[in-house]
Amino acid sequence: MAARDGPAIRLARPPDAAGIAKVETETWRDAYPTLLPEAYLVRNFGAASRWPERLRGYAENVLVAEAETNEIVAYATWGPARRQWVAPGDPPAAQIFELYVQQDYRDQGLGRRFCSTIANRVAGRGIRALYVEVLEGNPNRFFYETMGATLAARTQRDFAGERLATAVYVWTNLKALSESEVD
Repeated sequence: MAARDGPAIRLARPPDAAGIAKVETETWRDAYPTLLPEAYLVRNFGAASRWPERLRGYAENVLVAEAETNEIVAYATWGPARRQWVAPGDPPAAQIFELYVQQDYRDQGLGRRFCSTIANRVAGRGIRALYVEVLEGNPNRFFYETMGATLAARTQRDFAGERLATAVYVWTNLKALSESEVD
């Protein structure tokens, strides 16, 4: 892949926990203030982070974008797709679970680079489809359509004490997605 200016994408390490927690808190409060109860956003984010524990055992499925200042400015996580998205007999599939970019670093290609990197990693393991589920009210959900994902399903999920509408997108051409960051 071509060399890029801007934040470097790499696998997360345990010392990244505080930076990831900061991105998570800021982006959730930015993206979901009208979708999720304020009490949930205040209570579940901030000082008490679950990231130190998450990075101890699962850092191989967590990418971060690190700015020149050594600050974590974005992160993405992925793993095996939820069973309800994959029909019996289908080849294995993966799912992006989180992809969050701080406001000041949006529209600079980081989301595209994360998707491309994840597609490359999972395709190398024989996976043929990549899913992502997003809240319907998330203003950033159309990003996935611009990246070539197609709407696979609409559903509802219990979240933060409420039943919220979600959209499930899928990419089935991981080769094209993995090459999408190359200019």
